[in-house]
Amino acid sequence: MKKTLSVLLALALCLTAFVSFGSASARAEGGVLNIAIDGEPEHLDVAMSSMDNASEVVFGSVFEKLVAFNGDSEVIPELAESWEISDDSCVYTYYLRQGVLFHNGEEMKAADVVASLNRWIDAADNAKSLVGGAHFEAVDDYTVSITMENGTLYLNEMIAGLGQQAVIMPASVIEAVGEGELVQEYIGTGPYMFDEWKADQFIRLKANPDYQPYGEEGKYSGWGGYKTAWYDEVYFYFPGDNATVVSGIQTGEFDIADRLNGDDYDTFVDDDAFTIFSAEAELPMLIFNKAEGVASNALVRQAVQAVVNCEDVMFAAYASPDRYKLYSSYMFESSPNWYTDAGSEKYNQNDPEAAKALFEEAGWADDDVFRILVRTDVSDFYAQAQVIQEELRGIDINCELVAYDASTYSDVRNNHPEAWDAFITNFGPKVLPNMNLFLSASWAGWCVDERIQNDLAAIAGGTDLDAARQTWDDLQAYMYEEFVPVVKFGTNNLSGVCRSDITGAFIMERLVWIDAHPAEA
Repeated sequence: MKKTLSVLLALALCLTAFVSFGSASARAEGGVLNIAIDGEPEHLDVAMSSMDNASEVVFGSVFEKLVAFNGDSEVIPELAESWEISDDSCVYTYYLRQGVLFHNGEEMKAADVVASLNRWIDAADNAKSLVGGAHFEAVDDYTVSITMENGTLYLNEMIAGLGQQAVIMPASVIEAVGEGELVQEYIGTGPYMFDEWKADQFIRLKANPDYQPYGEEGKYSGWGGYKTAWYDEVYFYFPGDNATVVSGIQTGEFDIADRLNGDDYDTFVDDDAFTIFSAEAELPMLIFNKAEGVASNALVRQAVQAVVNCEDVMFAAYASPDRYKLYSSYMFESSPNWYTDAGSEKYNQNDPEAAKALFEEAGWADDDVFRILVRTDVSDFYAQAQVIQEELRGIDINCELVAYDASTYSDVRNNHPEAWDAFITNFGPKVLPNMNLFLSASWAGWCVDERIQNDLAAIAGGTDLDAARQTWDDLQAYMYEEFVPVVKFGTNNLSGVCRSDITGAFIMERLVWIDAHPAEA
């Protein structure tokens, strides 16, 4: 007997909390929506990157997936109308919606889905690890399947929730570029179409007149459901500084801003003309370079973990204890299956003496330098790096900040590991520990530890959820106590703001704007 859609819907692995301000059912009369986002994306090929600001622009709007998460973190159909899973969880079969058109007028068929998902598997180590090297195949024009050597409960959750998005695009677009190269056309099936990108200014989407919504009219929740292109055009601006964002919201230049920093929150919180939406949404961390340099020594990583005062690091970035939480789990509190305090004795130690002893044991020399790679345009991360720099200097450890603009930073981080020892970034909620990019063996930081990779594989391939939870508990303890791939600071609330006459915007990882529409609609 095969497991059907209803069984999968019952597997509620909580993704994250969200704040929603309503739904609606009819298309509004045109108009333009202007959104200020936190930084210009490097590209919009979201299958090849986990960049939040790129996904914010095109995921769910331009590009769609076989399945999506609703607001209750349940997997629901999107481009697949249904699916089946074999009893041993090794074979997943997806039945595609028929008549779905890409933005170039081509009908979406199995060949497009196979090309898109196999490219995603090859690019996303977490997906590749989960499926064990298996790939999708076309059964017929409207059916695809994948057969894995080892069963997994979590393939739909990986497709719906991985930061490297399993989006579907035409096979012709993928075949036009080489293996591992970025696509040159952004063509999907969603309610909006990519229209124009003016560097350093804006990205513009326009309504797709041929969009075919799915689900029940008026029901949109989380990342999926009945979508409506409420506006003729949507602009994404990247102002680059907080003052411009605040001024733009107040003057009406921007309708929505995806992030409020520091005191900006207080500017809008008591003003009825605006609505603030907020949720625990990010996990900032110091990611060590485990491949080479001083941080390739686990004792050095343990020493840095010992000296960090997480309260000071979080306050430097977010200005108020109301905007962050301190807890040790690498998975969010909102993830009931995977949240754990294992290893918490080593979290937020703020112990300079222990750190000095560990540096001495590591053989730290007077001329050694700990280098933190930072982006000049991300004030949160820069402030956190400065705090860690001062904490290390306080125990006579030479620490330097290596600062670059966004594009140079990415190149140095990914291609020049000899130039840095750690960097700071953050991560959104995940439904499975394997989805955490900071545990990838090939992503920057290079978490190549054999135990970590074996345990993650056991979690991905297990069909006993209780056993998988215990494996994760034990693994997190090991990472805190011995390997130390990262230093987790805490979790922060991501807050955005929109005009009060707009409803439907909410936070899930980052701003989800697709259902944003005039409140009276």
